[in-house]
Amino acid sequence: MRFRWWNSFNVLAVILLFIGIAGAISGGKMVFDPGRASSGREWIIYVVAGGLMLFNGFLPPSNPHEDEEETPRAKNAR
Repeated sequence: MRFRWWNSFNVLAVILLFIGIAGAISGGKMVFDPGRASSGREWIIYVVAGGLMLFNGFLPPSNPHEDEEETPRAKNAR
Protein backbone atom coordinates (compact mmCIF):
# COMPACT_ATOMS: atom_id res chain seq x y z
CA MET A 1 0.00 0.00 0.00
CA ARG A 2 1.33 3.40 -0.98
CA PHE A 3 0.74 6.13 1.56
CA ARG A 4 -0.08 9.55 0.16
CA TRP A 5 1.68 12.18 2.28
CA TRP A 6 0.12 15.13 0.48
CA ASN A 7 -3.54 14.55 1.29
CA SER A 8 -6.35 16.98 2.06
CA PHE A 9 -5.68 16.94 5.81
CA ASN A 10 -2.11 18.09 5.25
CA VAL A 11 -3.14 20.78 2.76
CA LEU A 12 -5.69 22.22 5.19
CA ALA A 13 -3.20 21.91 8.06
CA VAL A 14 -0.62 23.96 6.18
CA ILE A 15 -3.24 26.63 5.46
CA LEU A 16 -4.36 26.75 9.10
CA LEU A 17 -0.78 26.85 10.36
CA PHE A 18 0.04 29.67 7.94
CA ILE A 19 -2.97 31.70 9.14
CA GLY A 20 -2.13 31.01 12.78
CA ILE A 21 1.55 31.90 12.45
CA ALA A 22 0.72 35.03 10.45
CA GLY A 23 -1.74 35.98 13.20
CA ALA A 24 0.93 35.47 15.86
CA ILE A 25 3.45 37.57 13.94
CA SER A 26 0.93 40.38 13.43
CA GLY A 27 0.19 40.45 17.15
CA GLY A 28 -3.31 39.02 16.80
CA LYS A 29 -4.49 41.78 14.46
CA MET A 30 -4.81 39.56 11.40
CA VAL A 31 -6.92 36.77 12.93
CA PHE A 32 -10.13 37.83 14.64
CA ASP A 33 -13.75 36.79 15.03
CA PRO A 34 -16.10 39.30 13.36
CA GLY A 35 -18.66 40.78 15.74
CA ARG A 36 -16.70 39.91 18.86
CA ALA A 37 -14.13 41.80 20.83
CA SER A 38 -10.66 40.61 19.86
CA SER A 39 -8.47 39.23 22.63
CA GLY A 40 -5.41 38.88 20.38
CA ARG A 41 -5.13 35.15 21.06
CA GLU A 42 -7.43 33.77 18.38
CA TRP A 43 -4.39 32.65 16.37
CA ILE A 44 -3.73 29.91 18.94
CA ILE A 45 -6.88 28.08 17.80
CA TYR A 46 -5.61 28.04 14.22
CA VAL A 47 -2.19 26.73 15.25
CA VAL A 48 -3.68 23.98 17.43
CA ALA A 49 -6.20 22.97 14.75
CA GLY A 50 -3.47 22.95 12.08
CA GLY A 51 -1.21 20.84 14.29
CA LEU A 52 -3.96 18.32 14.96
CA MET A 53 -4.86 18.09 11.28
CA LEU A 54 -1.20 17.65 10.34
CA PHE A 55 -0.87 14.85 12.91
CA ASN A 56 -4.05 13.21 11.59
CA GLY A 57 -2.88 13.56 7.98
CA PHE A 58 0.38 11.74 8.67
CA LEU A 59 -1.29 8.78 10.35
CA PRO A 60 -1.57 5.85 7.95
CA PRO A 61 -5.11 4.68 7.29
CA SER A 62 -5.97 1.29 8.72
CA ASN A 63 -6.96 -1.46 6.33
CA PRO A 64 -10.13 -3.40 7.11
CA HIS A 65 -9.80 -7.13 7.52
CA GLU A 66 -10.63 -9.05 4.38
CA ASP A 67 -13.34 -11.67 4.47
CA GLU A 68 -12.26 -15.22 3.70
CA GLU A 69 -14.62 -15.36 0.72
CA GLU A 70 -13.12 -12.27 -0.92
CA THR A 71 -9.47 -13.31 -0.48
CA PRO A 72 -9.26 -15.84 -3.39
CA ARG A 73 -10.92 -13.43 -5.81
CA ALA A 74 -8.58 -10.61 -4.82
CA LYS A 75 -5.52 -12.83 -5.32
CA ASN A 76 -6.72 -14.02 -8.75
CA ALA A 77 -7.40 -10.45 -9.90
CA ARG A 78 -3.72 -9.56 -9.70
